[in-house]
Amino acid sequence: MKRIKNQIVDSRARRRAIRLGLIGVGTVGTGTLRVLKEHGAEIERRLGCRVELARLCSRTIHQKDLSWFGQRVPITADWREVVRDPSIDIIVELVGELPTARAIAFAALDAGKHLVTANKQLVAEHGLELVERSRARRLSLGIEACVAGGTPILHAIREGLAGEHFDAVFGILNGTTNYILTEMEQRRVAFASALAEAQQKGYAEPDPTFDVDGLDARYKIAILAMICFGQAVPVREIPTEGIRHIDEVDFAYARRLDRTVRLVGVARRRPQGRLEIFVRPLMIPRASQLASVHGPTNGIMLIGNKGGVTTVTGPGAGGEPTGVAVISDVVEIARTLASGGAGLTPLGYALWHPSRVVSPDQDVVATYLRLVVRDRPGILAQVCSILARHRINIDSVLQEPGMPKRHLPFVMTLEPTQERRVLRAVGEIARLRFLAQKPVLLPFADLP
Repeated sequence: MKRIKNQIVDSRARRRAIRLGLIGVGTVGTGTLRVLKEHGAEIERRLGCRVELARLCSRTIHQKDLSWFGQRVPITADWREVVRDPSIDIIVELVGELPTARAIAFAALDAGKHLVTANKQLVAEHGLELVERSRARRLSLGIEACVAGGTPILHAIREGLAGEHFDAVFGILNGTTNYILTEMEQRRVAFASALAEAQQKGYAEPDPTFDVDGLDARYKIAILAMICFGQAVPVREIPTEGIRHIDEVDFAYARRLDRTVRLVGVARRRPQGRLEIFVRPLMIPRASQLASVHGPTNGIMLIGNKGGVTTVTGPGAGGEPTGVAVISDVVEIARTLASGGAGLTPLGYALWHPSRVVSPDQDVVATYLRLVVRDRPGILAQVCSILARHRINIDSVLQEPGMPKRHLPFVMTLEPTQERRVLRAVGEIARLRFLAQKPVLLPFADLP
């Protein structure tokens, strides 16, 4: 027994270390370094070999204090030096700008390096090309950190649910917007105040456009569509709407309707192999699992043909949670290297269907229509007349008490109608002179 034990120890000792080149030392890069430092012993126990940081790169590396890392590592401001280093096995790309991230990723694969990236835009726009290059060179590609930060949703779909046929995926995919909407709902504050608080707490950037206009969620739903349905949808074809027009009064009306408002990315199968995909605020039931996703948290609901509903929630952002996802990809690739296996491809499909996207305005949906008017007689009659001309039935009319007459919000809930018909009617209503601001239209989504 003692001889066998010694043989195991000796075999592990002979394994070489897995060497990383890390490019980008921003929030996620710093979080990744902390995870590597604090979890290094546990990672070695899992793998039976060390994961070593061989080189560290940032354009401003000489301005950063990394003394806390406790390890002397060669540093450089030129990412090409990292890619050219023959001792490096895995390139970890954590750069924000798409052109630079793309150049690093392609150069790394061309140099025979395995690649881990957290750049959602890179994967959403160039994912198939990355997969083809990595597969041709028998290299591994890790993208877990691109969607939902520290929540392992892509691995769950690719591995744990690989036998499922998905009908739809719904996701609260941006922690910043979910924090804002949660604060508006729970504390009844205005959008601007909730956004300012999100910026103070570091959830939102000084320029919040990427988050509040839905662009971040758009990249993530594109990646989820790839891994769930095997269709690569051009990002520019995904209808996207943000949350700037949501008001705290919408939550007052939502409570009366036993609903709440969430920014949701949706991808679902339609007949003839088509795919419906969009990002927009939706009125969802308060009993839905996604309605209970609060604060800077992500939640993804998968609707399977056999397994039913699977919901995964967890931290959607932050340096260290995302760093865990990055290092998890590193560990998975290192296991493959240690076993002599072929490269890993993370998008779940070897054969792809061409993208066939159907517009959501063809859906038949019930809708929430909020109008803000300068009150005077005859307003309701004019609005009802326009809706009747477009053959749209009204389900209810709601008005919160105590609102100012010069800026009076009221809500009409509309019975299920093809959305393009509702959009035409609302476009006509928007030209009425008594409106104090643009109408707000939110579809009802009956999520489980």
